Amino acid sequence: MTDKETQVKDGRRAKEILEDPLLIKSHEVIQNDIFQKWIRTDIEETAKREALYHSIRGVLTAQSVLVNTMENGKIVQEELKGGK
Repeated sequence: MTDKETQVKDGRRAKEILEDPLLIKSHEVIQNDIFQKWIRTDIEETAKREALYHSIRGVLTAQSVLVNTMENGKIVQEELKGGK
């Protein structure tokens, strides 16, 4: 399998993962939980808010990697269709 074929395959797998109802639900629960903890912090709990911020950034970064992989796979697939 060529590198481009692997990218297309990875893109398809990333799409499947992103559309998985269990993953969607788990991301919603995690993000909501972090947000609820964040809004319940006291004003002097800056370190706790920072930790919660980094937690949510981790979740969003993981989602972003999957989206980028999916989009890259779509682009490479179109390139392969065009014979490039």
